[in-house]
Amino acid sequence: MTGDFKLSATLRGHEEDVRSVVFPTRQNIFSASRDNTVRKWALTSPKPPLYDDTIALQGSHWFNGLAYAPPSEQHRDGLVAAGGKETFVFVKRIGQAPEEDPHRMLIGHAGNITCLAFSEDGSKIVSGGWDNQVFVWDIEEGNVIAELKGHEGPVWGVMVYDEKIVLTACADKMVRVFDINGKHLTTIKGHTDVVRAFCKLPPGHWSGAAFASAGNDEVIRLWTLEGTPMGELDGHTAYIYDLAALPNGDIVSSSEDRTVRIWRDGKSVQTITHPAISIWTVAACGETGDIVSGASDNMIRVFSRDPERQADPETIKSFEESNRMYAIPAETASQGLPFQKENLPGPEALQTQVGQRDGQQLFVRENDGSVTAHLWSLSTSQWDLVGTVVEGEGSGASKKTFDGKEYDYVFDIDIEDGKPALKLPYNLSENAWDAARKFLERNELPMEYYEQVANWITENTKGARLTQGSGAPSSQQAYDPLGTERRYKPGASESGQRKLPQTSYVSISEGNAQNAVNKILESSKQLREAGKIQQEAALDSAAAESLSKLAEQLTSSPKDPHPTDNQVDALLRVSAQWPTGSRVPGVALLARLAVAPAFVQATSTPDKDTIVKVLDSSGLLQPKQSTANNAVHALRLLANLFATDSGRLIIDGEYDQVLSIVRPFANEPESAAQFKALTALYLNYAILLTSGAPAANTPMRETRANALLMEIGAALECESQYANDGEALYRVLLALGTLLTLGGEFRQNAKMGVSGSLHFIRSKPAAQLANVQEVLQEIKDELR
Repeated sequence: MTGDFKLSATLRGHEEDVRSVVFPTRQNIFSASRDNTVRKWALTSPKPPLYDDTIALQGSHWFNGLAYAPPSEQHRDGLVAAGGKETFVFVKRIGQAPEEDPHRMLIGHAGNITCLAFSEDGSKIVSGGWDNQVFVWDIEEGNVIAELKGHEGPVWGVMVYDEKIVLTACADKMVRVFDINGKHLTTIKGHTDVVRAFCKLPPGHWSGAAFASAGNDEVIRLWTLEGTPMGELDGHTAYIYDLAALPNGDIVSSSEDRTVRIWRDGKSVQTITHPAISIWTVAACGETGDIVSGASDNMIRVFSRDPERQADPETIKSFEESNRMYAIPAETASQGLPFQKENLPGPEALQTQVGQRDGQQLFVRENDGSVTAHLWSLSTSQWDLVGTVVEGEGSGASKKTFDGKEYDYVFDIDIEDGKPALKLPYNLSENAWDAARKFLERNELPMEYYEQVANWITENTKGARLTQGSGAPSSQQAYDPLGTERRYKPGASESGQRKLPQTSYVSISEGNAQNAVNKILESSKQLREAGKIQQEAALDSAAAESLSKLAEQLTSSPKDPHPTDNQVDALLRVSAQWPTGSRVPGVALLARLAVAPAFVQATSTPDKDTIVKVLDSSGLLQPKQSTANNAVHALRLLANLFATDSGRLIIDGEYDQVLSIVRPFANEPESAAQFKALTALYLNYAILLTSGAPAANTPMRETRANALLMEIGAALECESQYANDGEALYRVLLALGTLLTLGGEFRQNAKMGVSGSLHFIRSKPAAQLANVQEVLQEIKDELR
């Protein structure tokens, strides 16, 4: 069959990146993930395709390498092997329970294991890793019988070509060919960067080559076993992570450019775009010719050319729509150069321009000024919409430049005392793990730093996102070891993980702290000179000096800037006692500080009103002020109080008052920013209620949940133009859905009111956004 691949199934269950997949039979798929599991996916219904998953192997750390050996006389159900950070090769009999000890645990590597391959008869396994070593193991004996030596960098790929030949892919840019007993046969040079992946080509292949290799230089290279180059396949625009070969000789590749590509006769014949940053792995089924991919969005996707094994039209349309809605960062689209909208063609180019090759990219400036990305489809002779170019949001500061390109962050990394720090550039559109790996490879540093650097990036960019979201980290979500709740259902959410209930509180950290401080100091001088400020509200030199240090505190430690009592007191005076129009920078800084325990302590002493009462009495949450921004920042302050245990005690204790004073903004918001801050507050309260609070008075929980449900209903039914913001609608639906997970009588009582609100929002344009649709579907599921 030579038609186009279309989505067959989407498999959900992994909680972190899917790093490796194998597709040995039409009935089974195996996958390894950074969530410390290897899963077996069994086809339970062919039409529509349905899969159940079970955990085949549970580790203590993440997996990279995965291999499968078919059933044999000794192992009637076959074997699966996996390796990763634990530096062991785990070999398990298929069908063994996760808690059972592995059949073999092979110990010998000194670093993370990246790749595995069984011998043809399944009696041996080859492993490679960051320690520059490749071992051949006798599985039953449990020991190394050969070492493939000579690698001058981490080994990223191994392939058993036949019963005698093994190939290795190395970070030193070399492909090496060995006898399986350890004899080095040849070294193949030609790649200009790290080599990562192989696939064996069938006899009589159109290229005349025996195998293909690919890696960081973005080119697929075709070779004979002697190392003669037989051609290059050029089209990917980022690292190529994996390769596979179909029975008909087509080559399949996966890349960090969001695509899986199909190659035939020297050119790409189909490009399958994914709604994910990195497509780590791809595999082909020899029985069916179907392919499977694993990606950085935790998802596994199966594609088929056979209409009998393709998903229903609604599911395929949902997948395509998730690609269309994908946000492409401008710095990625322009490869780090300034994005020149004015030089782009208009939408008419989609009708007048013809692509020269499959997967060719075209950017179009739409009539509304937005920029959309399109890829040329050779098979359909049309441009397919694959996303919208957006400006990234980093920490709120300006872009940083490194090596002539702009980034959201450029970190200084101290590797060795006494030597200059190394620069680590990072964009929020990147995968932190991949950015860490690139940094180490570029600076020729040991891969032992990999996890440490990746976690450091994640920690230091937490809360900053390309499009602000509020999903809980997937590691906090439960999974079912037997897979009964992880069945693939056509039309289900394409995001890869359930969004309800939410468990992570939303904080809003926006604005330039230095500008706010400068404005306060400037206004203080002007108001004092004009006599428009009372003596007790004026800032003396000590207060001014104290505030001048605040911007640096917020920059160096945004999650806990450690404000002093003097700083908080000065800002409270500005926010509560200055003329209304001059209060904005003071309230904005208070909102930024509300995430800090010291802020709560400074505003909660026995001789002071709580910050909630201060906001109320000072009129900052009164609608129709001379500036709507006072209320924006006051609402953000309330939402940010949820960031600490002490802040949650305050906001919990003032529950009724808070809902009362913010109610006008649910009915008539004065700006989109007001409405977004309000919905963040509602979401945080929903999380607080479903997490067990107020713990000391459980009977009040349902009463409070009902009160919050009424406010959420008002926000959903708000007819203001400002209530049609996609991010705000997403958050308020998350709040609603999270409340519904309280279940029981509460959910039954909520059904009628909720149904009316959901019916109302269908007319809003923002209701068509992919993430909104996903939450709506989960809410419907809760109400069944």
